[in-house]
Amino acid sequence: MSDPAKYTIGWVCAVVAEYVAAQTFLDEKHDHAERVSQHDNNEYTLGRMGAHNVVIAVLPLGEYGISSAASVARDMVHSFPNIRVGLMVGIAGGAPTAEKDIRLGDVVVSSPSGGHGGVLQYDFGKAIQGREFLMTGFLDQPPSVLRTAVAGLQADFEQTDDGLNEMVEMALINRPRKMVKKYGRPPLEMDKLFRSDIVSGDDGPILNPTEDMFIARPPRTDDDDDPAVHFGTIASANRLMKDAEVRDKLATEHGVLCFEMEAAGLMNHFPCLVIRGICDYSDSHKNKDWQGYAAMTAAAYAKALICRIQTTKLEAERKVREEIASVRQELEDHVDDTLLSKLTVAEGANFRDYHDEHEPRCHPETRIALLQEIQAWARSSHDRRIYWLHGPAGTGKSTISRTVVSSLFKDNLLGATFFFKRASHVPELLQFIVKAIKATDDISSKSIAEQFLKLVLGPLSEARSVSNKRFVIVIDALDECAIEDDVSLLVSRLSELVKSEISNVRIFITSRPDIASQYAFHGIHGYYQEILLQDVTRNMITHDITVFLQDELSRIRSRWNTRTPLEQLDADWPGSERIEELARRAVPLFIFAATACRFIQDYDFGSPEKQLARFIDAARDCGINDKLGPTYMPVLRQFQANRTKSEKRQLMAMFQRVVAIKCKASSIVYGLYLRACETLILRFNSFIFLSATFF
Repeated sequence: MSDPAKYTIGWVCAVVAEYVAAQTFLDEKHDHAERVSQHDNNEYTLGRMGAHNVVIAVLPLGEYGISSAASVARDMVHSFPNIRVGLMVGIAGGAPTAEKDIRLGDVVVSSPSGGHGGVLQYDFGKAIQGREFLMTGFLDQPPSVLRTAVAGLQADFEQTDDGLNEMVEMALINRPRKMVKKYGRPPLEMDKLFRSDIVSGDDGPILNPTEDMFIARPPRTDDDDDPAVHFGTIASANRLMKDAEVRDKLATEHGVLCFEMEAAGLMNHFPCLVIRGICDYSDSHKNKDWQGYAAMTAAAYAKALICRIQTTKLEAERKVREEIASVRQELEDHVDDTLLSKLTVAEGANFRDYHDEHEPRCHPETRIALLQEIQAWARSSHDRRIYWLHGPAGTGKSTISRTVVSSLFKDNLLGATFFFKRASHVPELLQFIVKAIKATDDISSKSIAEQFLKLVLGPLSEARSVSNKRFVIVIDALDECAIEDDVSLLVSRLSELVKSEISNVRIFITSRPDIASQYAFHGIHGYYQEILLQDVTRNMITHDITVFLQDELSRIRSRWNTRTPLEQLDADWPGSERIEELARRAVPLFIFAATACRFIQDYDFGSPEKQLARFIDAARDCGINDKLGPTYMPVLRQFQANRTKSEKRQLMAMFQRVVAIKCKASSIVYGLYLRACETLILRFNSFIFLSATFF
């Protein structure tokens, strides 16, 4: 008995004639396998071709088509676990064209072209007489070891006069006469190609065809390969192709060389090369006269190909059963992603969105103590599951939030972005999210309460049963939620979450102080920790803003000196005194420092030195306790410089209108042309931000 583990090449046949032809080319026939899988009902022949052990299988008698081939291949790789590559070898109907002189007995080899793997799957429509058909996909390209062998074999054939016919004749020596008759080459005068408009009726073939019914083709000469080998696209479907006009259409539009009924069934079950001998012309004149010989030429080519494969290269190939498992997982992932696409995506909610890519994070030398505290909280096991960071506008809450999120993402602790946007970096939650979507129709249209229950609370609870991994949900700028009732509802649901038994979840929230006091988590004080940014010591804030200004102004100096070699800034520009003054006026607002830097690097109005001087002058005029004035007044002053009184009044009126704009329609209501509006807003880019799609 033979050991199934020793076989590395799988060979699938559809009909008995193909099975016989395959066995004919074995160099050595082996005993039956000592064992196969319990539910494997395939018929196998085992043997050796060249240096390789080959297992040959055939579809059950009377069964044809895609599903049957898939079943045979699936059972084969279960019973013979070390199969590295597959071959689908047999007969097919040819699709000759003016460019491709395909004749009976020729061989077609599936070959990648046009971006696909060489096998086109199509299905006929209900009205076959109406010639309706549908392209449904392509078979993956064959493994590289087979494609390499195909190229090598092609080179071999070009350097010898011996071809497939000689191989068939050698294989039939000393075979029974009836086998030679059935599998030998028929007379060449039996190879006739009817015109596409000549159709055999239901009562049988045309008994006395005239020469004008055939397409005239010159005989092949001694200089031609006969049979020839063609490389290209093979079409596969569950129904037999018997329509010459449809054949010609597919051959012309998709480069199809032949038609068969099994290869597409191996698409996700048996990565393989398809080899077909041409036994008819895929028209209504089909007969079996050439089936035996076509099966032999295909088998002869397959044998030559196998002998061309190097053993070491074959052993380096991934096992087919492993490849199938990988493909199956990819398909399941695709289905899951399709389901996840049903969820509504909150624009900008994911910190890795394109528009968020250039948003600032904390400077590495700022907010050190606060960030360390947040990181320790995220990884801790105590019951304070909510960390609420609040502070006035401009104190840097969102910058801190983005920094926290980036760190959590790197450490694979971030769960929040999954709920805002489809992602797969939290696989522990993915399966349970998909499960919830499958169980609830149109889940995105449900109430916030139901969505929270099924998409957040439920998956987190189920994930906890299989993993103790910690997750952190980050909610930035809660105060910017437009609907107050939604804020209240969200806070209520988050309270339920932290009071539940799901102890491996942390929630990080930022907002203004008034939101924090208005929607405080009543009744869960033991689960709740809050930090007020305004309570951070003035010295720490001054230090952080100073570091930020030093770094940003250094960048501005470097960029200016690179682009303006004739007006260089000094190496110590702007000097410690002016940085200290900017920092002193900024505290506690990081937005003051950020706006100052954007103003200073606005080269349209002058050099960084001139812009810095203007900004400091405006800040001094406003007084040390006025934060809004020095933040925005320099921009407004600059825009009005060198204007007449009339122009200043007109510009101020335009600015007042711009501030009120919320959409394109608003600008029309105010009688403001969009282009003028855009030009104006760009002048205020130090502190007015609009998305690229606004105009």
